[in-house]
Amino acid sequence: MPSPHASTSLAAPATPAAPAAPADFRPLSVLVGMAFFMEQLDATIVSPAIPDIAHAFGVDPLSLNLTMTVYLLCSLIFIPLSGLAAARYGTRTVFQAAVMLFVASSAACALAPGLPALTLARALQGSAAAMMVPVGRTAIVHLVSKAQLVEALAWMITPAMLGPMLGPPLGGLLCAWLSWHWVFLINVPVGLLGLLASLRAMPQLRERTDAVFHLREWLLAAAVLTLAVAVLERARHAFDVPLLAALAALLALLAWLHVRQFRRLTRPMLDFRLLSVSTFSTGFWAGALVRVGYGALPFLLPLMLQIGLGFSALHSGVVLLASGVVAFFAKTRTTAMLRRWGFRRVLLWNGLLCALALAACALFALPGWNLVAIGVVVSLAGFFRAVQFNALTAVAYADLPPARVAAATTLNTMGWQLAIMLGISLSALAVQWSARLAGRAAPAGADFSLAFVAVALFAFAALPRYRALPRHAGEELSGHRAA
Repeated sequence: MPSPHASTSLAAPATPAAPAAPADFRPLSVLVGMAFFMEQLDATIVSPAIPDIAHAFGVDPLSLNLTMTVYLLCSLIFIPLSGLAAARYGTRTVFQAAVMLFVASSAACALAPGLPALTLARALQGSAAAMMVPVGRTAIVHLVSKAQLVEALAWMITPAMLGPMLGPPLGGLLCAWLSWHWVFLINVPVGLLGLLASLRAMPQLRERTDAVFHLREWLLAAAVLTLAVAVLERARHAFDVPLLAALAALLALLAWLHVRQFRRLTRPMLDFRLLSVSTFSTGFWAGALVRVGYGALPFLLPLMLQIGLGFSALHSGVVLLASGVVAFFAKTRTTAMLRRWGFRRVLLWNGLLCALALAACALFALPGWNLVAIGVVVSLAGFFRAVQFNALTAVAYADLPPARVAAATTLNTMGWQLAIMLGISLSALAVQWSARLAGRAAPAGADFSLAFVAVALFAFAALPRYRALPRHAGEELSGHRAA
């Protein structure tokens, strides 16, 4: 077996031999999973520190929302460049450069003297995050056999699922015990450890890819994403019909121009033609719908418990932590469930339980709920969500040739990140407008319940996509043989 330090080129003129699979995929999966965890943690850990940062900078706390928005936007906008960079410079080179940029920008956030500097540093953080995970996932899919891919992706995804859960309580604890600077400085030792681990665990692959960089396509995609978030944010603050109509019209125009540009390209960066593969299409669309619902959970639940129901920040942190722990251990069941029942049956029935568990969170505003009962429901939701995300991630690659893995990873990651952003924005919009229509100055439990019902509908909308899967879908990955 070649050394992991050896460079394996997948772009040579002759068709190269497939790289040898590692004897143990777990070091690589855990490495990429920790990078994913760091990215997801950083998206939410800032929330409880916003009042302290605003006080230090002498600005309105609401203006700090820009630091969260720009992080998520840049992480989306730079995802399409990750596959191209890896194909040219190699997976290990790009991964290590991204980790170093993430560490440096985290330190810059902690040292920022004001809001403009912090916003710029957060933009660099998001750009680095966009390059880490897609490149790492591509390396996993290329090196791990199909028989082990489900388990390898589960080892990668599960740590990342703890990030949004641990972010708010950890951010609160760091602010209380140390200072707001540590919500950024915590990334420095973790990132440096990941950089050292990548010297051995991350292979140097240069994959074959047909995609090329098109500046106009990239700029149009970036403009569409930025404007979509701007429309939702504007609607949350004030329902100015003429302005919103103008922004929506401009958004539609830019989206049309992007589609028109895509149709002219033979090798686009975002290749939507991949959606013609049924298993990838199911993983992409159903995964996006479920992530709209569950992407809102780490944002909605703490606010509901603290603002709507009067629990403390520690109580909400314990509930989220319990859910994250259950989700972490759910990875041990995914492979066995898929082997016994196959992708279609697991996705369909577990997907239904996913949606029901999310909708059940709306019941917390009713009398009679205590913290233990809430923790049980949220933990069940965490289990169902973990199984669903693991299965959806794996089935997306079931029928793709190796040459299309990078393009598929780029499209998948971008779609899922956008879905999480939309889930957070839509849930905030639902809470604010529910309170406003009811004449309440501050949101109540019922407003959060309405938001949970709204995002749960997205998870229910994914059920027809699972039902349309063939019974034999992903047999080689799951080990299940349909009768």
